[in-house]
Amino acid sequence: MNMKNPSALAAEYVKAGKLERVKIIDTHTHMDGVAGVSMPTGGGIEACIKLMDEQNIESIWCSSHSDLFAPSVNVNVETERLMHAYPDRVKGYYCFNPNHKDVYLEHIGKVLTDSGYVGLKFLPNYHNHDLDGYGYDEALAFANKHELIVLSHTWGDKPQNSCKEVEEVLLRRHDLTFIIGHSAPGDLDTAIRLVYQHDNAYLDLCDIHRHSGIVEKMVNKLGSEHILFGTDMPWYDPAYCIGSVLFAKITDRDRENIFYKNAERLLQNTKKDKKQ
Repeated sequence: MNMKNPSALAAEYVKAGKLERVKIIDTHTHMDGVAGVSMPTGGGIEACIKLMDEQNIESIWCSSHSDLFAPSVNVNVETERLMHAYPDRVKGYYCFNPNHKDVYLEHIGKVLTDSGYVGLKFLPNYHNHDLDGYGYDEALAFANKHELIVLSHTWGDKPQNSCKEVEEVLLRRHDLTFIIGHSAPGDLDTAIRLVYQHDNAYLDLCDIHRHSGIVEKMVNKLGSEHILFGTDMPWYDPAYCIGSVLFAKITDRDRENIFYKNAERLLQNTKKDKKQ
């Protein structure tokens, strides 16, 4: 390993083709193929599990494409199928669609009773609802009451899920854990400020990791304790995302926080059985 990156973890990866001493928790994935789109894994869970084994990814937190984009009366049926079929490998987000919010609110209690769920997942600009508006208000109140994790898609130039809406949620809801999905590309500086100001907010590397210097910028400005590893799998091969962390100019302690320690802490803090 050259002195520009004296990382024992990076050296291990180069030699073995994966991390062996450090596990990985991927907090932002989907599953299922999307018509007309080519993906490294094709979207199938079996291929993704194979990649997870190859890269020492212990578990993924998942919201399936079909549950996000094709709601039915049996809400989140595909995500639940995956997390029940692979209970040690797949955790689920309860995909909440505010266009059918009465149905989703009727079933939202499953998040507390099914151990496979880690929290809620929102797609505000895809579902054409403001993150801080009436469509999500009751779901956010539920998450806040039970101190749950909320992962919301964000994008810097999309007003329904920009940092402005995220800030409104954080100012009003102090007891949920809010993951700023994709870390608001195009407005990362504001996302970093929000996480600095709100201890219950986290950045994730999903999709934004591909921009040069992003991982170092996050760690240098914020530290590594509020940054989560995410791949968007099956959209990306996880090896590409792992490399962005391994070869950033940060410490191995930072890498361990990002790869799994921060996610483990969130799971330990979300003790749903005590919050019903």
